[in-house]
Amino acid sequence: MKRKKTILKNLGIAVLSAGLVACNGADERKAKYMEEGKQLFQAGDYEKAQLAFKNVLQIDPKNWEGRFQMAETLSKQGKIENAFKEYNTIVANDEHHVMARVRVGQLLLLNRAVDDAEKMATEALAKEADNVEALVLMAGVHMAKNNSDAAIASVEKALQKSPDDVSATLMMASINVKNNKVEKAISLLKQSIEKKSDSIPLRTMLVGIYARNKQNAEAEELLASIIQLQPEEVQHYKNLALYQVGTNQLDKAEATLRDAIRKLPDNEAAESNLIDFLVEKRSLEVAIAELLPIVEQKPEAYALKFKLASLQLANKQADKAEGTLKQIVEQDKLGPNGISARNKLSAFYAANRRGDEARALIKDVLEANPRDAEALTLRGQFALAENKIPEAIGDFRSVLVDQPNNVNVLKLLAATHLRNNEPELARENMEKVIAAAPADETARLDLAGLQLKAGHEDQARQQIAELLKANPKSQKGLETLFRLEVAKKQWDKAQDVAKQVQQAFPDDAAGFYMSALGYQAEGKLDAAIDAFKQALLKKPDAIEPLTELVKTYMAQKQEAKAIAELQQVIKRHPDHFIAYNLLGGIHLSQKNFAEAQKAFNKSLEIKPDWFSPYRNLALAELVQKNKAEAVKIYTQGIEKTKGAMELVEDLARLHHSAGEHDKVLALYEDSYKRYPNSAVAVNNLASYLSDYAETPENLERAAKLAEPLVKSKNPSFLDTAGWIAYKQGKLDYAKEILAKALEADAASPINNYHIGMLYFKQNDMAKAAEHLQKAVDSKANFDGLDTAKQTLEKAKQGG
Repeated sequence: MKRKKTILKNLGIAVLSAGLVACNGADERKAKYMEEGKQLFQAGDYEKAQLAFKNVLQIDPKNWEGRFQMAETLSKQGKIENAFKEYNTIVANDEHHVMARVRVGQLLLLNRAVDDAEKMATEALAKEADNVEALVLMAGVHMAKNNSDAAIASVEKALQKSPDDVSATLMMASINVKNNKVEKAISLLKQSIEKKSDSIPLRTMLVGIYARNKQNAEAEELLASIIQLQPEEVQHYKNLALYQVGTNQLDKAEATLRDAIRKLPDNEAAESNLIDFLVEKRSLEVAIAELLPIVEQKPEAYALKFKLASLQLANKQADKAEGTLKQIVEQDKLGPNGISARNKLSAFYAANRRGDEARALIKDVLEANPRDAEALTLRGQFALAENKIPEAIGDFRSVLVDQPNNVNVLKLLAATHLRNNEPELARENMEKVIAAAPADETARLDLAGLQLKAGHEDQARQQIAELLKANPKSQKGLETLFRLEVAKKQWDKAQDVAKQVQQAFPDDAAGFYMSALGYQAEGKLDAAIDAFKQALLKKPDAIEPLTELVKTYMAQKQEAKAIAELQQVIKRHPDHFIAYNLLGGIHLSQKNFAEAQKAFNKSLEIKPDWFSPYRNLALAELVQKNKAEAVKIYTQGIEKTKGAMELVEDLARLHHSAGEHDKVLALYEDSYKRYPNSAVAVNNLASYLSDYAETPENLERAAKLAEPLVKSKNPSFLDTAGWIAYKQGKLDYAKEILAKALEADAASPINNYHIGMLYFKQNDMAKAAEHLQKAVDSKANFDGLDTAKQTLEKAKQGG
């Protein structure tokens, strides 16, 4: 028994010893990786430093200093979002870590989250009252709150602790500039540069002050001195060149960029900077001529080859761009650049209606790399265009597995869900867009629109409020808020928004125009007139305010004032064809045909390719019962405007009402020949062929023409395609399309008539009667009304 206890005791000691050895080994490895990471960080090798700190965290995930170093490394690589997450993790888990709080505060302040930044600064200073960076952060918070005295006190404390600290010096200089003590800021920076002659940030800030102070020679000299300090840094050459461009010294700027190439012959960015300059300040041809020999001398410089292809495309040298991309494919095969070139070629082919070639390349890429984001995105876009919703969703979601914050793909997925009548999923994806790109104003407005459609007005207003918080001068945001207030008949709030636009853009007509529209909607027409006039003072050639001003006068039956206003406009701007057209409209409303025609013809004399005066001249003839003359004017207008659809449809209605179906078909055939890619032209011809030239051959042609309409969201286009399928006897297919048309416009008498006829054909009398009744009850006088009534009676009697 005693022997057994001894064995167990020794075994326990052995196990304990092994544990201690293992623990010591882990600690040693952790310390080794930490030291290695810090050395690599100091050397500027941030990628390898990141790997070293990752090894530390694999050994000990709760090593908060290791996580802080990882965050610092991510920040140096520009991976700010990932760094912010790491800093935040430390703050949440280590109540004593001061610098993590400082970093979180700095990033919050950069994103204008001032109160949250202040919280971090306060926590940091509570733990370490003399921390220089925390004091500078707090100074920044005070400045954001326009509290200069508190900011100065905080930064002075930082400078007492560390008189030569660069960040504190920069903050003090910033405060001086904001307080209009520019000379004091310059003096401070000069003194600091004398002490720290190698400090780039100090010199950079001084450059900015010189630039604002129009001290161009001093700024340029300082930028040149930065190059001397760090001659291997290509960005410094670019900064100097940009300044020279800004001061209209184009030759000097070009010389600076060429100097960078001479001193850094292996730096592709230096060559790229020169090419960008030549594109912007010389010409595409000059840039391409410069780039071609560089690419020939450096066949492995793929980034420059891609730039060449993009320039060739921009210069309308599509064949050459295609050739350049094919060279990369041939050279790099299925390497990363070869894959990228295939993707760019696919996009090029897709844009140029070479779908089969694009699909073949996408297939090659995905066989080589099934998770290639660009190829999956392109394939998803093809699927979406072909209305293959599940396939599109699958491809977009595959991209998001690896790139959850890919804003473009999130937007595409949202659009796909909308197409699939899944607004909630669309909103979820747009919310992800906002989370990934909070500064994306268009996305916020799109999300607000989706929320309004869903009846979530409070959430929509919150999105607009966030947009305006980030950018109080967002004109689109303010316009959206204005429309929202007008829709809710909150007139005073609408006017407040209009005044904000006036203050933000005092030289723009937009704010006064919005104010006028608000008064107009409220019924305060005199106030609306005054505001429209204010808008025209700001922008005398603006079309909308002038048009609405005339409409408002007409609503008040003040034709004389409207005419006087237009005559004043014409006096100031003799070529104002819009004013002549409006003037003709007033005379036409008064049946003063001679003056109306005179004004419309004057408008056409100035702008012979504008459809509206032809339309008005034809209307004048029709009012006077001169149909033949109206037809002549429409025909002339269609020729002069190269087939303006408004005139084509007006003339088609005129012929149709007279039963002249052959003339309508001829019109629509000509319109289709002019614009074969126009959905309106396609719809008109397909619809009329199926209704008024109903032979098997014409129905087949109409169905072929209507194929692209099936992918549309337009209920009229969908109805046309579905009705043609119905006439061909393809009832299930017709039902699918007509149901989509009805969903898009449930009140349409035509849509209800057509789907009612389909249900009747399928012996579903209840649904047939339901939809035919809606069509008849609409009181609309549509083609087929008599048939709808007769079929309704049959449906009610059970067929």
